[in-house]
Amino acid sequence: MEIIKNCHLIIFSALSSILIWMSMSQIARSQSLSIAGLTLTDVQTGNSFLLSSGTDSATVFVFLSPECPLCQSYTKTIRELSTKYRNRVRFIGVFPGNSYSREKITSFVSRYQLQIPAFLDADFSTANAMNVSVTPTVVFVKQSKLVYFGAIDNWASGLGKKRNLITEHYLADAIAQSLSHQIVTVVRTEPIGCGLNMY
Repeated sequence: MEIIKNCHLIIFSALSSILIWMSMSQIARSQSLSIAGLTLTDVQTGNSFLLSSGTDSATVFVFLSPECPLCQSYTKTIRELSTKYRNRVRFIGVFPGNSYSREKITSFVSRYQLQIPAFLDADFSTANAMNVSVTPTVVFVKQSKLVYFGAIDNWASGLGKKRNLITEHYLADAIAQSLSHQIVTVVRTEPIGCGLNMY
């Protein structure tokens, strides 16, 4: 009888954990993120670009810094994902602050063959609206809902520390699951990288 009772407790605990996880996932999936009205500057032209929430658009905002080693390392992954989902997901590179000139950002984009539009967030309005304080950080938005926020994957385990093998592909999984109308299993992680230069 004691063994059966313990088994029941284990099953109940497991079911409770699953229900809590599902509830938290659903809350995160339904969290609104208003991007309409935010303005970025096109790095190529210098023209202002007004973001709009859109009704069906799926957008990944990739917050980057030209001199951040981790940002440089992740350009390959960003390039691969943006190419793979070219017709279904819009990728936007966002460079917060005034620390880097448009020429510096353009050089970074060209050197690392980052095949996505690049924008300057000079007043940090977009970074602040999305609670971004570290680069690289990705924010995946679909139909004005926050789908995923955080690190691209789990390659970085700490500042200056990297795993030999990437075991969690957070952004790639979030995009694939979302586009397949599945529950996104990981909706938030803690990004690791370079702090924003707040000037």
